Amino acid sequence: MTAKRRKKIDRSKDSEYHKWLTMPIVQSLIYGRIIFMILLLVLQLLLFIGFFLWLGSSIEYFLAVSLCASVVFFVFLINRESKNEYKLAWLLPIFIFPLSGICFYILVHYQTLTSKMQKQISRADKNAARKIINSTHKNENIPYPEIRDIIMYLEDSAFFLPYAHTGIAYYPSGEDAFPEMIRAMKAAKKFIFMEYFAIFPGVMWGTILDTLVEKRKEGVEIRIMYDGFGCAPLSPRSYQKYLRSLGLQAAIFTPVIPIFTAYLNNRDHRKICIVDGKTAFTGGINLSDQYINETHKYGYWKDTVIGVSGPAVRSFTGMFLELWDIVTETKEDINTYLDLRYKKYDVPGIVIPYSDNAYNNQDIAENVYYYIITQAKRYVHITTPYVIIDNQMMNALIFAARRGVDVTLLVPHTIDHFITFCTGRVFINTLVENGVRVYEFTPGFIHAKMFISDDTTAVVGSVNLDYRSLFDQFEDAAFIYKHPVVAEIEADFQKTKAQSTEITKATYKKTPAHRRIIGRIFRVFAPLL
Repeated sequence: MTAKRRKKIDRSKDSEYHKWLTMPIVQSLIYGRIIFMILLLVLQLLLFIGFFLWLGSSIEYFLAVSLCASVVFFVFLINRESKNEYKLAWLLPIFIFPLSGICFYILVHYQTLTSKMQKQISRADKNAARKIINSTHKNENIPYPEIRDIIMYLEDSAFFLPYAHTGIAYYPSGEDAFPEMIRAMKAAKKFIFMEYFAIFPGVMWGTILDTLVEKRKEGVEIRIMYDGFGCAPLSPRSYQKYLRSLGLQAAIFTPVIPIFTAYLNNRDHRKICIVDGKTAFTGGINLSDQYINETHKYGYWKDTVIGVSGPAVRSFTGMFLELWDIVTETKEDINTYLDLRYKKYDVPGIVIPYSDNAYNNQDIAENVYYYIITQAKRYVHITTPYVIIDNQMMNALIFAARRGVDVTLLVPHTIDHFITFCTGRVFINTLVENGVRVYEFTPGFIHAKMFISDDTTAVVGSVNLDYRSLFDQFEDAAFIYKHPVVAEIEADFQKTKAQSTEITKATYKKTPAHRRIIGRIFRVFAPLL
């Protein structure tokens, strides 16, 4: 970044670009689910005290009603189709605070918007998938029978196709990827689509926004979609108006209404940038300065990105447009953006771009990770900022380690969310005790989400190893097989591992007692974190 550019962006702190940067502290606090739950619990305590003082000896009737409500709800919850970890996480708070717990559960699972979105997504998945399949030579000359099972799964159950002749560039950091993203945007002729969980003004977003405004003046179509919770500090609705005033199309994924919004987990966590339908970027970075190490709140920020070029970009374009239509409640012919001529790259291997969401009843993100772990013969190498997993994933990792596979995880050394960090260390301790090797990235925070296995397979995308990413959020990633880029990804893993320190059984024993206690308490509530 040149001095001239830095000066320009710094001056923008007094401009319209930063007009929407801050929000009152009290507004920010009440966005949290935990804050909302605490308020409900406090309310119930006050109700108990009020009823006790008002009813006197009649308080027993109130307690009886609460008990009956709890029993009825327990029967309902036990018979509901969901993971046992979710059931346990709900049973305990409802047993202690039945009325507020039941109210919160209803808010989370039965809001009108959630039901409406579920139906829209179901229809959109089928419609978009048909269009992509109809405009693609289905499974043409894919010479890898050994992975026919995962190809069939992703295609038949989720409509995600394998693509050969695809170029993939690997960027081992946000600061490596950022200039290439800008270069691709500046070369755009038709459209630029951007979908990100978090946007925060600064050098990175200021540079991107400058570029988008200039390209719009040249007639390039610009669409920006961002998450209403991830971009809460921007005041999303006001910022949407501002972006539109610049001539850019902007959409907010489920804007958050403080206190009344319980579906905070079902967020759009995807990170996708598509240029002209010919190049797509995805990985772990959002659009904020920490992702390109312009700021160092958590030390060095280790993240990764891939740039995909060629036929596989078609899938990323379809992912974006189907969600855009849902969020904006519009219908358009996405074939306009899919029927393009793609450069075919003379490289071996295939890539399968895929996405997942809370409403498809598929658990695609977890199933792909699970497949890699169970098929591994020599090694599975993983980078993830969080380790909060269900029993199936835990058992798969442990079983792989016990059958002689080198299972190694790289996780952060720096704490970003205290409770999540403490809870994750409990899961990590269980893995370490059972033969899985875990290293913490001591220079700072590792935010990359990657799987690499046996020098043949890799996944890069937005999917963390936690309940939110695996089951609750909208995510995206690319499954890569026998492509030359796999070697680059593994080499970067080894380089990052060399900068890390192994976590051993003794390491956990040295963890401060209060962290271990907090972690074990909140492990019960892991699906709700």
